[in-house]
Amino acid sequence: MRYVSTNSHSEPVGLIEAINRCVAADGGLFMPSELPRIPKAFFNNIGEMSFRDIAYVVANSYFGEDIDSAALKEIVDSSFSFDIQMVDLGDNCYVLELFHGPTLTFKDYGARFMARLMKYIDGKGSRRRNVLVATTGNTGAAAANGLFNIEGISVSVLYPKGQLSRWQAAQLTALGENIHPIEIVGTVEDCKRLVQKAIADQSLSDFHLTGANSINIARLIPQITFTLYAYARLKALGVDYAEQAMYAMPAGNISNIVASAMAKRLGCPTGPIVGGTAANNQLAPLLVDGDGRRCKPLRTLAPSIDMSYPSGWPRLLHLYGGDLEAMRRDIIAPEGIADDVIASTIVKLREQKGYVIDTHGAVAYASAAAVHNGPAPRVVFATGHPAKQHDTISRITGVSVDIPHQLARFMSVKRNPTIIPPTLPALRKHLDSIN
Repeated sequence: MRYVSTNSHSEPVGLIEAINRCVAADGGLFMPSELPRIPKAFFNNIGEMSFRDIAYVVANSYFGEDIDSAALKEIVDSSFSFDIQMVDLGDNCYVLELFHGPTLTFKDYGARFMARLMKYIDGKGSRRRNVLVATTGNTGAAAANGLFNIEGISVSVLYPKGQLSRWQAAQLTALGENIHPIEIVGTVEDCKRLVQKAIADQSLSDFHLTGANSINIARLIPQITFTLYAYARLKALGVDYAEQAMYAMPAGNISNIVASAMAKRLGCPTGPIVGGTAANNQLAPLLVDGDGRRCKPLRTLAPSIDMSYPSGWPRLLHLYGGDLEAMRRDIIAPEGIADDVIASTIVKLREQKGYVIDTHGAVAYASAAAVHNGPAPRVVFATGHPAKQHDTISRITGVSVDIPHQLARFMSVKRNPTIIPPTLPALRKHLDSIN
């Protein structure tokens, strides 16, 4: 399969170049040149399929022409070695827990898949690859864990100084070896801009830079599995109106929204896709005029979705051919959820349902509740374990959150990150020092 730029000003490329380059020559993001469809028979029997079975079908639909089937199956099985869980909250509402991986975030799936795909592509080549990732905590931890100690790969994790929780920072600084944490004196938007500029800068080509954020197509494709697996669980449970289910998810860089829309294009029956935002509601204006607003984001209780502009928007626009009306038929962006509503949602779910959800999942839950109408089920994407926001959740609920072993293991090691301004010369100096 060939991959095209969302800006449509550069030539299509193959899979290896799309993954290695990450950003097209014209500054756009890569998308598949064609959108495959899965036979209807697959969806008739999807309730009987395992998570890894579904993930392989998705991967094979996009990568099967480029990767040996046995190798692809091994990549999928290794990447998706921990299951997703679906929790029934009653009232026809289900939570899809995407946080049972090694760093307790949905990004573990895509990051591990990308890491293993890169290893397969590199083979026994002697070229050293430098991976850059910008993060508010979750992306960096998942990418670092997925790429940890892979020969020939160095990972530089850029994050805004002073804006991560102690738990998030520990996941980035504890690993060592080929993982290099960098505190940027600026915002996460500065981190993202620096990563994209560096990858596109020809003067840095000797470093063989690529990205590990969702701008990398290898990170995005595996996330299509989430919606398909949620539908499979609804079918397996015999839930009425499963074909009209609403899928609600936190909307930061909107990779899961893009992936859900791609699942729909594969043939998965769905109802509306709900993009939940906090006070920084950047998605609703984009759905209205395609341009939206770009301003300094507020800091909310849901920091991972505090974006001034979602990096996945060009992909969504490309997917719908610029047709905003068609996009609005599939995707709903309710009014942003204020901090007090986020907190009250967490308290209500704990007291009434005995369920603890993190702030980002609470945004998705409240957004779904705001627009839900009718008999179809609601599926809320819980993208991170509440322990990753231990101090915030404990303060809101008045009860300490249990720390899973995946997180506790990082707290015993302390390493200091490199601190640099958000400039290319400073990043080059860092890259010189680790290569």
